[in-house]
Amino acid sequence: MDEKLGTPYYIAPEVLAKNYGAKCDIWSCGVIAYITMSGIPPFNGASDQEIMKKVKAGKFSFSDPAWNNVSESAKDFITQLLTKDQDKRPSAEQALKHPWIQLATEQSQNKVSSEMAIGALTNLQNFNAKSKLKQATYAFIASQLLSK
Repeated sequence: MDEKLGTPYYIAPEVLAKNYGAKCDIWSCGVIAYITMSGIPPFNGASDQEIMKKVKAGKFSFSDPAWNNVSESAKDFITQLLTKDQDKRPSAEQALKHPWIQLATEQSQNKVSSEMAIGALTNLQNFNAKSKLKQATYAFIASQLLSK
């Protein structure tokens, strides 16, 4: 595949380089897992260009307080999925064999502190609100351009 397609928050670095395969979806799963657990994206910016620049660099952290109560195994899972080099990134089959996924599969209930859940939910709501505002702005601009 050699076309640059995707949403900036979820796009893999190799897609930006227009040289990608199935493992670009593993990257996107890592981004989704990161956002789901913390409520914030691993690669954030004020513009799509800034986000894509951070995606290309492939550097993220678990420094936000939302990560304080997340297990090291969960962080390792995300780190593996967000491995910049697609040749070193796990396949879907390998990702499903990760100890954190296996443990989650074995346990029917994960205990999460209410403080952690509320913090992640607040971050997720703020992230979603910003995205909706951006989408509304783009829709307005597009409608103005189309009407002219």
